[in-house]
Amino acid sequence: MPNDYNYSSKHDEPGRPGPFLAKIISHLDTTYMGILQVEILRPSGNLTIDTEIHQVSYMSPFYGVTSASHLGGSPGDSASDTYNNTQKSYGMWMIPPDVGSLVVVIFIDGDPRRGYWIGCVQDEGANFMLPGLAATQKVIEDVDPDAKDRYGRVPVAEYNKQIQSADNPDASQALKPRHPFTDVLDNQGLLLDDIRGITSSSARREVPSMVFGISTPGPVDKQSGAPTGRIGSKEQKVDNAFVSRLGGTTFVMDDGDDRFLRKTNASEGPPEYAAVENSETDGDVTLPHNELVRIRTRTGHQILFHNTEDLIYITNARGTSWIELTSDGKIDIFAQDSISVRTANDLNFYADRDINIEAKRNFNIKVGEEMHTHVIKDHILIVDENQKIHVKMDVDKTYEQKYTHHVKQDVNKLYDTDYLQHVLGNVDKVFDGNYQHKVGGNFDFNIGGHNFQTSGGNMEVKAANTTISGGNINFNGPTASTASEASEASEAALPQRLKLHKLSIETGEYDEAQIPPTIMRRVVTTEPYVYHENVDPLKVKSEETDRDIDGRYEDTDGEQLNDQSEFTETMLAPPDLWKTYSTGPDDTFTVRPPPATEQEQEEAGT
Repeated sequence: MPNDYNYSSKHDEPGRPGPFLAKIISHLDTTYMGILQVEILRPSGNLTIDTEIHQVSYMSPFYGVTSASHLGGSPGDSASDTYNNTQKSYGMWMIPPDVGSLVVVIFIDGDPRRGYWIGCVQDEGANFMLPGLAATQKVIEDVDPDAKDRYGRVPVAEYNKQIQSADNPDASQALKPRHPFTDVLDNQGLLLDDIRGITSSSARREVPSMVFGISTPGPVDKQSGAPTGRIGSKEQKVDNAFVSRLGGTTFVMDDGDDRFLRKTNASEGPPEYAAVENSETDGDVTLPHNELVRIRTRTGHQILFHNTEDLIYITNARGTSWIELTSDGKIDIFAQDSISVRTANDLNFYADRDINIEAKRNFNIKVGEEMHTHVIKDHILIVDENQKIHVKMDVDKTYEQKYTHHVKQDVNKLYDTDYLQHVLGNVDKVFDGNYQHKVGGNFDFNIGGHNFQTSGGNMEVKAANTTISGGNINFNGPTASTASEASEASEAALPQRLKLHKLSIETGEYDEAQIPPTIMRRVVTTEPYVYHENVDPLKVKSEETDRDIDGRYEDTDGEQLNDQSEFTETMLAPPDLWKTYSTGPDDTFTVRPPPATEQEQEEAGT
């Protein structure tokens, strides 16, 4: 932007400081100081017949810099050109407004070379999007014919004054085109979620407004076919400049809409609200609807602190990972890919109740040194296929009570070194089939009492050398004593399998492809997630999500599944819980249940 100024001959009162109303004609400042080129609008109205062109500098609400009088070093000494010896700036920086926006300017002591823009003037009725990109039912159906039927409320842009100004004097009720952020929320699974998705945080929601915040304009839309226009003065015009925006980041501090009051706090009941304007008096005056702080980017990255629903929610733009901290103290984490954790020291898990782990494929553990497992009560291991254990050194087993070993097929044991077996009581072994014992090293029997062996068939001994020593050694008589009959081993009790549960998805139906039968009562999914605590906190209290609430094991051996449909249905909010409240003529906000199935829609006549 050139550094010359237009001293109009029509300026009949030189030296006036202003303030003046001005329209931006260029914001292309090559000095990077936020300088605008503006056209002063005379008090007679928005007429250009009596105007002046000026350059005005940016006056920030807050800015500072360390003093130049404290600069260190000496000219030409690069060694002293360090951080400590130079200035440090800080403060608030705002992107210069778009061409055509109105600003208020002043001139210090009436000097046109010291002009500043000190504030922005809102375009009449064009503040519905501020600051949270609010949703409405006032959608131009030509943009998306079934958007209203599908979603009810969607984020929108401002209404087109060129088309609707004569027919819609009320900017809040004017039909508006659907904002592209609708698709972002739809892809995230949050478009039907009035808490984590769409919002009512608009400057036009109530009077006086309780909404505070900032929204950036977002990147200039330079896509093929994006709108273009002319910027700059007649002498310095730039043709075919891109003039539309893609939408930006929003930072919202909403003190809540006290026309709608939550009836209970978030840990005691579902999000049911009393409409004050409808004379409903059972709401909590300390819980206005939508009291929150939210940071959200144009692509959908979000951090939400929601006071009314008493939760913290974080999600990425695609909805492939999210985390929520709830009122009762749950931490829900969903990741479509991996969750990786590493510490340079300990990783400790402690649960006062159960630790449930389920893997659809492999469960791998590798321990660098010792692995200790201390089970206070029963240790139950069920392996549906093979179990292989490889131990390179010693194995010590101590059974202080009864040991029952039941093998339904063959038992093969191979010992490459010594095999020592010390039994303080009796050992009874009964084999209905063959018994083969192969020892690569020594095989020692040390028997303190009698040793009787009886064979119904042949008994053959083959050895390199055979040494027999003792008292009398008799061959072929007298008849040897018959060995005692071994006691039949008792059959080992088969362990019972953990009970499996069926969980429903967002349609309220069980879908094994999405959530197979699981040992858990509550499994986090992608959005929309029907088991969010605030949907109905009483249904997801700790006693309700206890996997053993109606028994720990299956009734029979095998993979029989108990039908948990009664339980999973109660996890979903009953249909009559959800209410729609008017926020103004023909506009509503609704806390919605999961979308109805086609059959439910037909039964309801929708």
